[in-house]
Amino acid sequence: CSLAISRLVHGIYCNNMSISPELALAAAAAIGDKALQEQTKELLELKRQLAESRKVEITGSGGRPVYARGQFEDGKLFNTLRSWWDVHLTMCEGNDGIFLTNLPHLEIRLGGIVYATLSEDEVQGHDVIILDNNSNDGSDVSSPQRCRNMLIPIESGGGCRNATIQIDLRDMPEPPWKLLKSSISYNLTESNINALIDVFDILTGPRQLPVRLPDQVVDLISISFDCSSVQSMLSCLTDQRNP
Repeated sequence: CSLAISRLVHGIYCNNMSISPELALAAAAAIGDKALQEQTKELLELKRQLAESRKVEITGSGGRPVYARGQFEDGKLFNTLRSWWDVHLTMCEGNDGIFLTNLPHLEIRLGGIVYATLSEDEVQGHDVIILDNNSNDGSDVSSPQRCRNMLIPIESGGGCRNATIQIDLRDMPEPPWKLLKSSISYNLTESNINALIDVFDILTGPRQLPVRLPDQVVDLISISFDCSSVQSMLSCLTDQRNP
């Protein structure tokens, strides 16, 4: 019986089996081997640290509050002009969303460490993209089904840590939404870089939309990491999935 339990405990970690810490410790305790119990505790702590290192969080300045979470290993690869690792975000319970004035103070944390921020120094406000999923019904009336998605590109660390965050401007009224769309359309056709409009400033600036829409709420949908910036973490995932 002790041999069987010992093999179970060994298999839990060699095969990366999912098991509760309580069951793992109970199995080790049943053997009566203190050394194995200590080893089991150490392995559980290592697994906890590994999970922490792959945690994706969008927080306020200094790490609080936590607005949304995701897990790096649950992401998916997609390619445009470069390769991106896209991680779905889930808004935290008890969080009613983020106001426009809070957006420039958000921090993107990977494993608890600040990867990038949404400060005006890092957001590429001229390259913001609109994802308009609504039908052109010409109505100015807001609707719960109205989806106002926007992609905000970020360059941090001198371009070494790039990301794109997708947000939903929850049920934004049609007039300000059209303003954002027209600004982006202008940028797409303007060849003079000095004449481009900072769309992020329109969205968050102290004299811009936050004044007109003080109660406008933003939901966080996903965060995409430039694969070249997180290559080591992706390599670890590949090694685990292909032992």
